[in-house]
Amino acid sequence: MFELLAQNFALAGGLLATLPIFLHLLRRTPAVRAPFSVVRFLTPVLPVTTRRSRLQHWPLMLLRMLAVVLIGLAFSRPFQRQTIQQTVTDSAGRRIAILLDGSASMRRNGLREALQKTLKQIADDLQPDDLVSITRYSSVSQPLVTASEWQQADPGSRQTLIDRAIESYEPDWQSTNTGKAMLEAAEEIARERLATSDRSERRVIVITDFQEGSQLDALRSGSWPDNVTSDLRIVSPTQQGNAGLSLAEDRRTGRIRVRLTNAGDASVGQYQLQPFDTTGQPLGAAITADVAPGQRRTLTLPDTPEDTPLIAGVELLGDVHPFDNVVDLPVAEKQVRRIAHAGSTDANNPELMRYYLQRVLDGDDTEAVQVLDLLPPESPPIAPPADVRLVVVTDTVPAALADALRSFVDRGGVLLMALSSVEMANSVRSLFPDLADVKEAAVTDYAMLTSPDLTSSLLAPFANAQFADFSSIRIWHHRVLTLKEPASGLRVLAQFDSGSPAILEAPQAAGGRIFVLATGWHPADSQWALSSRFPPMISRLLRLAHPEQGRDRLFDVGTTLNPGDLLAGSSWTLKNPEGGTQNSGTPTNAAEPVAGAENARPTQTTAGLQSVSLDRPGRWTLTAETPDGPQSMDFLVTVAASESRTEPLPHGQLQAMGLTSATVITANQVQANPEDAQQLDAVELESQQKFWRFLLIAGLCCLIAEAILTRFLEKRQG
Repeated sequence: MFELLAQNFALAGGLLATLPIFLHLLRRTPAVRAPFSVVRFLTPVLPVTTRRSRLQHWPLMLLRMLAVVLIGLAFSRPFQRQTIQQTVTDSAGRRIAILLDGSASMRRNGLREALQKTLKQIADDLQPDDLVSITRYSSVSQPLVTASEWQQADPGSRQTLIDRAIESYEPDWQSTNTGKAMLEAAEEIARERLATSDRSERRVIVITDFQEGSQLDALRSGSWPDNVTSDLRIVSPTQQGNAGLSLAEDRRTGRIRVRLTNAGDASVGQYQLQPFDTTGQPLGAAITADVAPGQRRTLTLPDTPEDTPLIAGVELLGDVHPFDNVVDLPVAEKQVRRIAHAGSTDANNPELMRYYLQRVLDGDDTEAVQVLDLLPPESPPIAPPADVRLVVVTDTVPAALADALRSFVDRGGVLLMALSSVEMANSVRSLFPDLADVKEAAVTDYAMLTSPDLTSSLLAPFANAQFADFSSIRIWHHRVLTLKEPASGLRVLAQFDSGSPAILEAPQAAGGRIFVLATGWHPADSQWALSSRFPPMISRLLRLAHPEQGRDRLFDVGTTLNPGDLLAGSSWTLKNPEGGTQNSGTPTNAAEPVAGAENARPTQTTAGLQSVSLDRPGRWTLTAETPDGPQSMDFLVTVAASESRTEPLPHGQLQAMGLTSATVITANQVQANPEDAQQLDAVELESQQKFWRFLLIAGLCCLIAEAILTRFLEKRQG
């Protein structure tokens, strides 16, 4: 038996179907006059009219009536309820996989209680023969009740399993991957059909807040099993809206900035950001931030004066859900990096290379750099200290310093030698064994740099086409370097227009690097220091000597890393924000702790811990014993910004992903009006059957037949 979703359209179609009857009963005059040339011999006859009670062309009328009725029925969306049995009578029971959203957004007020209440309602509707599993998911999944536990338990004690799942449920701090969890559960219960007896129904029930940050891409790229249906139960917090803080790194300046995200359903557009110190006490006045609902804004916190405590973090005030309102910031003081220079110590003489080197370093606002002179006047040479990672040589060096520079390179240092004379080149031959001969070049007017290797580590910043041209740099004097054949590992990064090497790189076995410039950058040799290419080159050398580690210190919750790769040491200890510790010697063959345990969750089961998951926001501290002594590193871990976008997704999102049979039920609506569930079942059945398409096609066929018949009658009367 058929039912209608929209009976009003069927009623309207029936009423309109009577209209063709009245039209066919109207008085009609002769359709055509037949003129004759001679009519005076004919008797005049009055025009013949049809009677009102007589129907003309009744097949045409029936076609018009049928077309109206079929189109009205198509818009009423008929369906047949008997196509899907709502009452399960199969003794095999159903296979149901229940997924509980345990992501960070579920920490909003009221969601935990709403989820537990919905789970109890589902448990009350279970049949004795049903096979059930319960899993908590976020970006990873954790089984709370397995199918084997449910099957082995007595029917009378299965309520204990439900109670255990309800009590053990606790949201973690990770992001939401609803699509992945649904697809994995559907594939699992679909595979069980091969190993167990078939069941009357296989269904995945998801209890979630279905927020904007839910990841559903896996449903689009994956293949949903045909014999598995889905049921989405949406729970809502006690109060809508949310705003959250996360960290963002400015790659240009290297500074950590704060990103404020406001959900689309928020009713507030202005918030207060309150900085706090290392003890958690408020620091200074709160900062006002305006951000419209559905938008986000990135803010740079003001620098604190030197005589005040450093800002250790920021708290968002004025938000109804506090789970993502606090972030920690770097508190380490800005490190002063030291580089060494072997050459003239006069930093105020514009005729010397030391002058231009100092100007570039002083003009860099992102780095605090201090220059150490290795050749002080009237004093013996100084060997590069252990904290120096970059040495620049611009003049002749004594043999003792050359040996010290050799040791510096062997321990991984970066050495730049700008050959200002042949004598200087001969003084560093021990550092440059591939050099066979050196002499002064005979330059008639000026020389130019050509063929730069923009794939090299030194010249990579100039890879953009607008910076790749070095021909504007005029060189008055340079040295001609003759290299041994073959040169072991030597790489020519640029040449003079005469073909002589201009810039060379000699990688070292211990990780150190030697760069050689066959000319100086002072005015007597070239215009190099006056060009726009000189400051980026010096800055690039600083980056090579001191690799930026900012990207390794900013993470989202759930990131897995190997601490031994970040600090090269035989042993390390990782301290989480709550004071729990984990170290490299911890065995990981024990059972994995649940979310919220004191220590970081191990991710490998080996004799010693190799990697850990950063499972909560806050400041993590890694310490390790390295060959250079004890070192430490802080990790700033925040809740993913997507979890702050808590506005609910449209209910048809699953259908848009290809799950046409998905049923979406809002838990609050089910509690207020239980008949909504029956209506949603009817909508689901109609969306599967789609009888309206056949009715609409039949109505259009009637209209086409009516048009053809009308044309035929007109021609016959003509």
